Amino acid sequence: MIRIAVVGFAAGAVIAITTVVLEHSRVAFGNYALYGNGALIVPALFAPWAVYWGWAWVLARGGAALEMALFVVGVAFGVGAWSVLEVVFFPQQPGLTVLDALPGLVFNGAFFVIPAALLAGLAFWLFSSRMPLNSLTVFAAGFAAAFLSALYGVGLGILTGLCVAAARKDPSRSVAIGIALLVLLIVLGNLPLLPALFPA
Repeated sequence: MIRIAVVGFAAGAVIAITTVVLEHSRVAFGNYALYGNGALIVPALFAPWAVYWGWAWVLARGGAALEMALFVVGVAFGVGAWSVLEVVFFPQQPGLTVLDALPGLVFNGAFFVIPAALLAGLAFWLFSSRMPLNSLTVFAAGFAAAFLSALYGVGLGILTGLCVAAARKDPSRSVAIGIALLVLLIVLGNLPLLPALFPA
């Protein structure tokens, strides 16, 4: 079980490193900037995607709710390492230490990972045991995810749970489902930014 949490932490740490690198870069595509606050899109989109792969892996190994939760905890602390990286490499003021980053280690990861994971867990339970996976229910889930996507990706957890349920029913398609999920996360996760990208 420790291995599951460690793998989750590693996935979250990759997200944290990518976020910090982009935050202090000048990467932009026209009005779409990935530096500064624009880097927040990285954990918002990729934390749910990491949860998909982690849960699909856990379920393929015969794991259940506890193992899925441990993976989420690992991802949350990994994403939270973002605050530690900021203090170590880009301190906003002199004299800051790793101890000053500990609140961020907990709260940054919890903010970007836990709410989306809770919705993912609910969606996984619904589509695994209470609702069929068909065009109507998938459309409804996509609509709900789009509606809630403005809340820093919280609604994207719905898509994660749906896709995990689909991958569990047909493990041979887990890679294709994961790729489709990434596309959906990018599209729906950026919906709130459309007015800024295409001003009237």
